[in-house]
Amino acid sequence: MNFAVIIVAGGAGKRFGSKEPKQFLLLNRKKMFEWSIIAFKKVKQCSQIVLVVPQYKLNEMQKYKKIYGIDIVSGGKERYNSVQNGLQYVKNNIDIVAVHDAARPLITETAIKEVLKSVAKYDGAILATKAKDTIKVSKGENSIFKTIDRNNIWQAQTPQMFKTNILKKVYLNKISKNITDDAQLVENLGKKVILVEGSNENFKITKPLDFILAQYILKQRHYDRHMKRNVYKSF
Repeated sequence: MNFAVIIVAGGAGKRFGSKEPKQFLLLNRKKMFEWSIIAFKKVKQCSQIVLVVPQYKLNEMQKYKKIYGIDIVSGGKERYNSVQNGLQYVKNNIDIVAVHDAARPLITETAIKEVLKSVAKYDGAILATKAKDTIKVSKGENSIFKTIDRNNIWQAQTPQMFKTNILKKVYLNKISKNITDDAQLVENLGKKVILVEGSNENFKITKPLDFILAQYILKQRHYDRHMKRNVYKSF
């Protein structure tokens, strides 16, 4: 079962506070979006990578098309517009389409494979983590309305994977700006989407502190791989 991934890198990243959108900043000697490409390239079933970027970045991104053998597509005004644009470039022989945020550079090959394994049995599958904190619902001026049982609360991540025909079908409909992820669209169609427990390391970088934490984790992963190679060489 082969799949394509649409890596969404079209956002402005205003909350991050940098002049350059965060997904194009250097993160441990590579552009942030590159880390996601590298992770998906490690999965043999991934036969196509579509990187969606702002219109003004198209020329600059052409060198990455050559380096990684990927497709570069112009994004849209909203995130769902960018996914729509990416879907138009997905090849006809693709069984599964994954959607991943470029602002989640710590995704791993193992996590991708776990989602792929689950989507084979259902209409869709997404990475998510169980809520660790007590969840409060506010009403009015930040007053507590009610407390929700956190045992039933999951925080959605990406990648989110779906059967190609299903994802293309939901994107033919009019989409509300209140839709925050692709799974919600598929759920609204009455399809079954399964949750795959992921790692808290697969967080979305939104603030400068997140960026610093991502730098540390990537350095630690590099160190761990280096140590493992040295151990093998010693035998």
